[in-house]
Amino acid sequence: MPTDISTLESLEIFEELSSDELAEISTLVHTMRVGEGEVLTRRGDAAHTFYIVLSGNYMIYFKGGKAFTLHHRGDMIGVATILTPFRYRGTTVALTDGEVLAMAGDKFLELIQSNASLGDKLLQRLNEVIHQRSPYVDEAGEAETH
Repeated sequence: MPTDISTLESLEIFEELSSDELAEISTLVHTMRVGEGEVLTRRGDAAHTFYIVLSGNYMIYFKGGKAFTLHHRGDMIGVATILTPFRYRGTTVALTDGEVLAMAGDKFLELIQSNASLGDKLLQRLNEVIHQRSPYVDEAGEAETH
């Protein structure tokens, strides 16, 4: 069942999208409950799912001990689904019970590549996230060790 469009409209990543674009995305995402302690991503694993936080608290930690937490509605997990080599760069653990929107990474990448206007809007927001997180990950995609 498609995700309710009003849920998508409330998220910053989708705020500039048209009704038609939101309708297209709504068929690709589903709501997922997450339990405290559940691992959503593992550093080095193939990046197969992109997540958007709806509720709960999550920690992404990296090799070398660097970490940060996500706790705002609309925070993104699994941005590596659209970045070569398509491997998660950090491990994400739920610190509390919560809820996320989940989208298959290949479908997310296909969506971005197949619609230039939609892709530009999404990539603009994703680039901001990547830039904010760059201090945690070196150029090779591995967390810094020094």
